[in-house]
Amino acid sequence: MYKKKILFLLILFFLLGYSQENSKPFLLNGEIIPYEGTVKKAFIARVYYYDADGDKPEKIFVYVDDVPYPLKLKKGSASAGWYYSQKLTLPPGEHKYYFYCEDGKGKSDRFPRYGEKTGPLVGVHKKLNRKPKLEKGGVYFEEGEEDKIFVFRVNYYDPDCQPPQAVMVIVDGRAKPMKLYKGKPSDGVYIARLKLEPMKHGYYFLAIDDQGEKVSLPEEGYLIGPIVYEKENTLPILTDCKVKPELGGPSTTFTFSVFYKDEDKDPPAIIQVVIDNIPYDMKLVKGEKHYGIYQFKKKLQESKFHSYYFYCEDIRGGIRRIPERGAFNGPIVIK
Repeated sequence: MYKKKILFLLILFFLLGYSQENSKPFLLNGEIIPYEGTVKKAFIARVYYYDADGDKPEKIFVYVDDVPYPLKLKKGSASAGWYYSQKLTLPPGEHKYYFYCEDGKGKSDRFPRYGEKTGPLVGVHKKLNRKPKLEKGGVYFEEGEEDKIFVFRVNYYDPDCQPPQAVMVIVDGRAKPMKLYKGKPSDGVYIARLKLEPMKHGYYFLAIDDQGEKVSLPEEGYLIGPIVYEKENTLPILTDCKVKPELGGPSTTFTFSVFYKDEDKDPPAIIQVVIDNIPYDMKLVKGEKHYGIYQFKKKLQESKFHSYYFYCEDIRGGIRRIPERGAFNGPIVIK
């Protein structure tokens, strides 16, 4: 009877011990400090290890750029304590790391659970400057007439969170500055609104960060577009044609005046008053070049048979003559 009880207890103990699952270890709060430095700086990796079964880690490492470095217990107990690396010296650049452990009983953990943490950032003689990025660059619209406004857009991102010295779009070899449209200077959308000449254009984006580092999109070559068509030219208009005074003497200064208007906003390439078949250039006295009053002043010899007309050409070759044929009579000049 006693032997049966002992056998029963042994079997029960065996079954209980066999059925108890091994708890998974955990890694928490892993980091490499400091976050940034130079090649002369010593870096330390540390992570908190915990095992509910009281198992110490059989393996515990930090992997920096996939290179394993062992960790040793520094604070707490083997199953619930802080594990540190020796001093690490790292080459210049932006590094990635994660922690990994095994308890020796088939269970393991990783921190972070997926992916890698960024750091440390290691410079040669000074803080590492990480290269900015340009993404999603393009233009609205792909084609249009020459009076259309084309909007160039690009996303700028600086991992060091510093504003750029400049963001620009290079169109046909000419740099056009871009302005922040949305977001932050270090992480935002930049745009440029441009009118372009009639032709097939090419462009690329260029940014300069706070340290003078340059980045372009695309890295090589350029993007094609937009295609800009020449708008059909609207002829200029001449109105309010006159001379003042209409009557005077040889010492009188006569003012010839005309109002010039161009719907395309083209300034005149030529605008003249032709007096007695001799052309004289007129000057803008009021308004804008494409929408303003032009005048010419002159003293004339005695005559009752002076004549005049106005003539202009816009910068695209549109011609206007007032009157269309013949000429206006005047002014009358007498003693």
